[in-house]
Amino acid sequence: MISTTEPPRGAAAPWTPLKAIVIGGLIAGAFDMSYALIWFSGVKGVPAIKVPQSIAGGLLGKATYDGGAATALLGICCHWFIALTWATVFVVVARRFLPMMLRNPIPFGLAYGAWIYFFMNWVVLPLDAMHTKPHFVPWSTTLTGLAVHMFGLGLAISLSAAKTSDQSSIRA
Repeated sequence: MISTTEPPRGAAAPWTPLKAIVIGGLIAGAFDMSYALIWFSGVKGVPAIKVPQSIAGGLLGKATYDGGAATALLGICCHWFIALTWATVFVVVARRFLPMMLRNPIPFGLAYGAWIYFFMNWVVLPLDAMHTKPHFVPWSTTLTGLAVHMFGLGLAISLSAAKTSDQSSIRA
């Protein structure tokens, strides 16, 4: 007899919220840092060390470029902290207030990735120590950055968050 109260054989147990935050945040951070290194160093010709240094510049200002490996390491730490924070926000909001985000991780993940992109570029960066002004040009940087945030960050976080709930109970 088939039981409706037991999970099917071979069904994976739901992830803990912490596991979803860590895995989603690490994957999102990896997409973002990979994009930044490939785009700005590989395509735009910026020295690779300046990519993480520019992240530390949010705290240190222009002096970040005089700090060598130490400020690059600080930038990497700040980068992963920010990625894990974005994952934490999504998991907490989805689990506590908007469980529909867990039932529909793809559209909500894409929207969340766009939200992250615009919030970082139009709120956070203008307020940091580098005082980066919001901009849409060059369009190639804006469009690639938006796409990476939607498909890399947003989906990584939302699909990880969706694994925190018992799929049979959230489909109802």
